[in-house]
Amino acid sequence: MSGNFAQTVSLKEKYKNYFPIAAAIGKTHLAGLDTAILKSHFAGITAENDMKPERTLGQDGVYTFEAGDKLVAFAKKNNMLVRGHTLVWYWQTKDWFYQDDAGNLLTKEKILQRMRAYIHNVMKHYKGDIYAWDVVNEAISDFKDKYYRDNITWFKICGADYIEMAFRYAHEADSTAKLFYNDYDLINPVKRDKVYKMVKELLAKGVPIHGIGMQGHWTLEDVNRKNLSEAIDMFASLGVEVQITELDISVYPYYHNIDRSLLPKEVKPFTDELDTRLAAKYKEVFEVLREKKDKITGVTFWGVADNKTWLSNFVVKGRTDYPLLFDANYKPKKAFYAITDF
Repeated sequence: MSGNFAQTVSLKEKYKNYFPIAAAIGKTHLAGLDTAILKSHFAGITAENDMKPERTLGQDGVYTFEAGDKLVAFAKKNNMLVRGHTLVWYWQTKDWFYQDDAGNLLTKEKILQRMRAYIHNVMKHYKGDIYAWDVVNEAISDFKDKYYRDNITWFKICGADYIEMAFRYAHEADSTAKLFYNDYDLINPVKRDKVYKMVKELLAKGVPIHGIGMQGHWTLEDVNRKNLSEAIDMFASLGVEVQITELDISVYPYYHNIDRSLLPKEVKPFTDELDTRLAAKYKEVFEVLREKKDKITGVTFWGVADNKTWLSNFVVKGRTDYPLLFDANYKPKKAFYAITDF
């Protein structure tokens, strides 16, 4: 282990007049240099996995909050904000959640009852500790000819109604929490426009949606000043908060809506040139975010350092990626200085 982050400017201090900077973490971040970096540089945390349905509720009906509680305790001890992630998502929700004891799909009435009970139990457990929740995650289709992600079990049982009801149940459970719709690839006009339309229609019905989370799983090639600015402006025009909720920038090609078997499997070495390119892209992104500080209410990196990034196992398992501000040895990369030197 190494790292010279202690001698660097504090990320959270540099951005204190702009928006809080946070990081997604798990239990392995609660020791060693991860902890030191979190304390020095980040004003908030998100549970990367420990508050997702499959980690929280067992088939026996028993809730397990221990892992999430440890993250909250760490945050409280260090005066950090906590975002909750995520209540309703088709991924990392076990099949049994949608089924009766015989393995048959529940009726719409029954699954909504189960959803309400789940949301109430989780949100009430963390009430007062979590200021914002990603209530519904990734409900919109990636494809141009589809609106909703209609092949998931939530939609098969409920149609789109599950989205509205999730927000209503969440507001019942904790009326003080800010409630977000969260999704990826929202710089893509096709998906951006669908999310805008959905949220606009839900707001018109009085559904309590307070923000849109732009995940920010970007690459060196896809995000740019124009598409990022346009997306932020469009979402903010709805009168909701906009946050970047899962920020990392992959050094590999775009991976949505394509045959992933064709993606390159060889590991790129992290050369000085690649370090410079990544820094330039982060600089561009954060110039936009600072310009939009009246519309952006938070930025969360999806991890702390490159040694624990999920992208080294996704989309190509075992392919080392370098998407964060700190390298695998906890040393600040050029990208760190690119977003703090202003």
